[in-house]
Amino acid sequence: MEKNKKSMSINRIVSFALGGLLVFAVMSFTVVRNANTKSEELAQALDTSRFEAGRLLDDANAQLLSGDYVEAEASLTALFANQPGSPEAIEGKILLAKVEKEAMAADQRWEAALPAIRADWTDAETAKLQAKFDKDQAKFESELEATVNTAWEKELPKIRVQWTEDQQS
Repeated sequence: MEKNKKSMSINRIVSFALGGLLVFAVMSFTVVRNANTKSEELAQALDTSRFEAGRLLDDANAQLLSGDYVEAEASLTALFANQPGSPEAIEGKILLAKVEKEAMAADQRWEAALPAIRADWTDAETAKLQAKFDKDQAKFESELEATVNTAWEKELPKIRVQWTEDQQS
């Protein structure tokens, strides 16, 4: 009898725990499913606003004004891919020609300025290396004298012995 009571108590506890776990699993599944649905809806809304024709065209204009030609071209490419028939896409084609023209002009200005930039950099780098060389040379010369003096002090007794022997011979 005592054994049956214990067994029944254990069965009730296990049944209660399993029931609670089942309720928890069902509720968790429902909450996760609802959250995933909302997440998908938000992601779709974000995609729609991200590829809105007016926004892409405005982004491209701002990027062109700031001189970021690569990003301007990327915005226009996204506009053409996502909103090909829109009036903004037609305006974007005109803007793309302007972006390409300004990017080419910027590249030409860079190429024209490059020799002077290199000459200035070379002069500065040469001066820096020369200063380092002069410092290293001065350090070497000061340490050389100390090294020679130390070696002289060590060898002086041997030199004196040899000199004395040479004098006696």
